[in-house]
Amino acid sequence: MKHTFKKFVAVAIAAVIAFSFMTTAFAAYYGDLNGDEKVNSTDALIVLKYTVGKETEIDEKVADINSDGKVNSTDALAILRISVGQGQLEEIPEEKPSAPSSKEEIVDFYNNAVNKVIDEKAGYTKQRTTTVTELDAGKYTDMAGDIVKDFLGEGTTEIKNSKGTAKNLATATLTSSDVQSALCEKTGDTYTVTLTLKDGSSSATKSSKKDNSPIAKSGLLAGKTVSKEYDYLNSASIYAAVTAEGVKVNSVTSTNTNAKIVAVIDSDGKMLSLTASFDWVVVIEKISVTLISIPKANGKAHTAVVISDFKW
Repeated sequence: MKHTFKKFVAVAIAAVIAFSFMTTAFAAYYGDLNGDEKVNSTDALIVLKYTVGKETEIDEKVADINSDGKVNSTDALAILRISVGQGQLEEIPEEKPSAPSSKEEIVDFYNNAVNKVIDEKAGYTKQRTTTVTELDAGKYTDMAGDIVKDFLGEGTTEIKNSKGTAKNLATATLTSSDVQSALCEKTGDTYTVTLTLKDGSSSATKSSKKDNSPIAKSGLLAGKTVSKEYDYLNSASIYAAVTAEGVKVNSVTSTNTNAKIVAVIDSDGKMLSLTASFDWVVVIEKISVTLISIPKANGKAHTAVVISDFKW
């Protein structure tokens, strides 16, 4: 056995003594120390040099052919056997990424998944449901109720985004400062991201439009006017819709609370499902139309968005 081993070592050194090389931390196969997608005497020599201290950088996982937790001449011999067809060539399995843990990492992971849907123009089905929970326009509440509910988008709307189009989501630009808490749980090859967003608000007058709501950065579709295709209505969109009907208003303010997003993402960063929900309150001040003047009207609503059936 000792004679055979010395013979293999001699063959290895003689075969590659004229070559110079650099090691790399990546390889396609066990034993492929220089990353050239081959397992041969060059790799065996790298291992031998490592065992005598002449090679300091080596991927021990790739070099430890017999998985005994050591890198030594036994592994070099195993590499030589593979090179002459006397050993089994084994591909190194791709390592799946671990779940992101910090708030910043989780938010970035979520943003990238939403934006991947847009960039790759995935198909999906989106269902948006808004329920108006409270409405108060003083003595005009009953008369204006149905109109105001329609403006707030009450009801359920389903939209199918065909594969190859990118129209029904917006670019996600959330930051850790927009998020109250972030959690990512890994199950097999899927990751479930749960984001609790901070409360936000928006306001609109004839000369000023402001929006600091995290919902506006979440990837949900926000409109410039009121339409049931939009997931998020800010003050500017409501102001535009109301004044377009010839109604004069002094200001519109909106706040949203209890915003929560749950996204299921696979190991390739592809979105599998996305659900979002939030409560919002809209206040419109000094409304006037024809002979009617309303000092203030406000409505409370809950919106839920479910995006599913992704087609990549």
